[in-house]
This record gives sequence, structure tokens and C-alpha cells, in this order.
Amino acid sequence: MSVVLRLLGQQWPFWLGGLLVGVSEILFYYRYDMFVVVTTGFAQMYAVSEQHLLGIDWVARVHEPGIHWFIIGAVLGARLVALLEREARGWVHYNGRMLGLAFLGGILFSFGTRIAGGCTTHHFVGGIPSMSIASWVVLLTGIPFAFLAFKIALSLKLGGYFRHQETLNIARQHSGNADHPQPGYVPGYRPWQDPVRILLTVFFLTFLLMPVYYALFTDEIAGAVSQTGWFDVAWLVVSGLLLGFGIAKTGFGTECSVMAPEATFTSPAFYRQGGVPMATYAMFRGMLPLQGFMVAIVLFNLFILGSWWMNVGSIPNASGEEGLYWGHILGGPLLAMGAVFMIGCEVRTYARLGLGYATALAALPGFYLGYIPYTLFQEQIDSVVFGEGLTTFITLPEWAAYTIGGSEALWSILYSIALIVILIVSFEAGRRFLGTSLANVVRKNTDELVYETPSVLASPRS
Repeated sequence: MSVVLRLLGQQWPFWLGGLLVGVSEILFYYRYDMFVVVTTGFAQMYAVSEQHLLGIDWVARVHEPGIHWFIIGAVLGARLVALLEREARGWVHYNGRMLGLAFLGGILFSFGTRIAGGCTTHHFVGGIPSMSIASWVVLLTGIPFAFLAFKIALSLKLGGYFRHQETLNIARQHSGNADHPQPGYVPGYRPWQDPVRILLTVFFLTFLLMPVYYALFTDEIAGAVSQTGWFDVAWLVVSGLLLGFGIAKTGFGTECSVMAPEATFTSPAFYRQGGVPMATYAMFRGMLPLQGFMVAIVLFNLFILGSWWMNVGSIPNASGEEGLYWGHILGGPLLAMGAVFMIGCEVRTYARLGLGYATALAALPGFYLGYIPYTLFQEQIDSVVFGEGLTTFITLPEWAAYTIGGSEALWSILYSIALIVILIVSFEAGRRFLGTSLANVVRKNTDELVYETPSVLASPRS
């Protein structure tokens, strides 16, 4: 088997998925001078089905019915992974509690995007490379609540479902292993005979295909081909496809990436007692998700700064007219809890939809319901969460230059150096914990690292 075929046919290490996510962000920025924005596009796609099927405008009164071709590309990219690996994830069986939790996560997350001015991808993979003060606040306020959501899931005895990515081979190998529970592996489960899954799939296909139809054959919705042109449609689809492919190949997600460093201070017993696979502990402790996260962030940050210094691009604004609002402080916890409950942030949910995960399907109607309180009471909510700016500075270098001294360019360089240091440390920390070489960390995928390295499997017992 050639190296290329082997690479396409198996899962990847997190850093390689992060590389594709970073390239996707760069493509979007190069064309539109902005990082990827998806949450409003998601709402616009809901508004199409809402208007044409239900005859209401609960979401459409704020978000114009339309299509976001980037989302279409992300789902298609993940589906391509399923085809290349010859394994969709419809075989993963989730009990009612887990599906209910994912549904609740969708509600929390989508409402959180409205008051935080964007999703975790907006702030973490776009805002942090753009040096946004607001994005750092969203991240830092969210971390404690991500662990709170994790503890809630464990109290509901759902810990076994929290894996970066399921593969059927690993599930079969470790079925019955108390240290590596596989509750999603239920021999004999037939997803196409599951009425709940069938209903959720119909909802998903309706949500996805109706905007595609109206965009291809009419000019009635925003983003229609007749308005946008095929070049921009192709650009957005390819950008989304790269992101969806990278996420589906690795299990890349913003929620596990920012939770990984805290595993250093968490006892292995906490994971074992909660029924979480020890492979997940090893993944966190080895900083593998953080590696992918930082590769995407550093790559995009350097491209933004290079474009800014050469006067061919600007530094995107992740926060609005002011650098920080109460909405960022209040929205961060909702985004964090929602992402954990869904087992994936918004863009990871797109990839999980393409792979066929039932939790992603269950989150979709939750997303719709989460938008409605905001769209029905936008003026009242905005007056609270966006009524008064808490700072006039947009970026950290801008703040540092004003309060400490020096130029904004100098502080931007120092900011990039700090990001690069975090990236290097994440790889070194992973190499040390896993007890392997840097070459193996770079070359092997997550399952190979955490299941095939004897020292890793022994570490949680120490």
C-alpha cells in the first residue's frame, strides 16, 4: 500500500488535522479579509426551512434566509473521510441520556453564539490568531464551565462516550475492557432501524438540502449561486471541505484542545471513576488535541501578521466596535458547556454530521431552539450583552502598546512568539508523557499513540 493510500485510509494525528484547519482559515481570510464565520450562516440555513416549510420567521426576523457554502463543504469533507476510510460512524450507539445531553448542548451552544458574538471556532481559531481580547476572555471564562459540564456528564454515567473519535477496529478490540469502555459499540445495533435516528436524519437532510435547492435553482436566498457566482461558491466549499476533512481525520475540536492542559493537574482516578476511557486521559495528558489546536492558531496568526505588515490584509475584529462586552463574559460558559455536552464544538459537529454521529444529529434541533430566544428578544438581549463596551482596545498588542509602551508591531511579534512557544511545549510535553520519540508523536495517530504504547497504558495506574 502506498504512503498516500495509507494516509487517506486511516486516522491522522491531531497536528495534521490542525494544519488543514489552519489552511482553511487562511484561504477564507485571503479571499474575504476575515476569519471563518459560520454561526450566522447556520442560522440563515435554518431560516430557509423555517420560512418555506413552517411559514414562520422566528429565526428569519434577525437572520436573512440563506446558505453558507462553507458549511456544506465541511459536511462533504467529513463524508469524504468516511468514504476513504470505509467507515461511517452510524454504528456508534448512544443511549437516550447522551442524545438528550447533546440536544441540550445544542441549545446552550447556539444561544451562546448569539451573546458571545460567535462560536468557539470564531473566537479560538479565528480570534486568538487575530490577537483579540474578547476571544481570550471567551476562552478563559469557558474553561471552568467545560469541566463542570464534563462532571455533569460523568455524574450521568456517560463518561465512556467521551472519545476524540470512534473507530470500529478499536471498539471491537477493547470491548469489555474496564479501563477502556466502549459503550457505543453494541453488536447487532442497526442504525437504519432506529426510529429516533431516522427522524433526526430526516431533520438533518431537510435542513441541509432545502437551502442547497433554493441556492442552486432560485435567487430567493442570500448566497444563491445567481448572486454569489460559482467562483465564490467553489472557494467557500473547498475551504470548508479542508476544514471538515481535517477535523474528521483527527477528532479535532476546540473543547478538548483547551481542556487538555488541565489534565496535568487532574488525577487519573478522576477519569477512571467517571468511566472515561483511559485512552482519553492519555490523549489529554499527552497534549495531543492542544498540538492540533496550536498548529492551526500559529499558522493562521503568522499569515495574518504577514498580510498586515505587507499592507495586503487587515487584522480581523472578533469582538465588534468595542474590544470586550458583557456578552463575551456571559457567553463563554454557555459555549463551553454546550460543546462538551455535544461532544464537539460547532465545526466539529459539522464533521460529526458528515461522519454520521447520532449526537451531532441530536444537537441540530437544539441549535434551532437555541437561536429562538435571541431572535425573538434581540433588542432586549443586545441592550444587556452588547450595550456597553468594557474596553476600547480590540487586540492585546494594541492594549499593551498603550499601557506598557512600545509599538503594536513589537507586541504582535512577542504575541506570535508566545504562541509558538506553547506549540513547541505541547509537542515536548506529549513526547515526555507518552515516553516515545518526537518522530512517533508526529507520525502516529492518536489511537496508535495511546493504545500501542505500553507506558501510556500503565501510567494511569501509577
